Amino acid sequence: MNLEITDKAVEWFKNELEFNEDQALRIFVRYGGEFQLKQGFSPAFTVEPLNSSEVGFKDEKDNLPFFIDEKDLWYFEDNDLLIDLNDNEEIKYEAKTSK
Repeated sequence: MNLEITDKAVEWFKNELEFNEDQALRIFVRYGGEFQLKQGFSPAFTVEPLNSSEVGFKDEKDNLPFFIDEKDLWYFEDNDLLIDLNDNEEIKYEAKTSK
């Protein structure tokens, strides 16, 4: 599993969401949604304290920390996920199978 967030997406998150010093971008799994790595589920995001749960994956890009809970790693295994912006300046997800 690899999670990449483009520079444009990082700037979008910083401009659109409010982060305190101890908070990070949490990527999690939800029911439904348009983009689905596994049928019936899709990725989503929120802002939460880094110590709010058991972190399974953590990284940082351009001073934006992001993480996935241990309980959500099942959804991302066997895939690499790219978070970017679409032509309408909205968050989009792209996936490819991990090697």
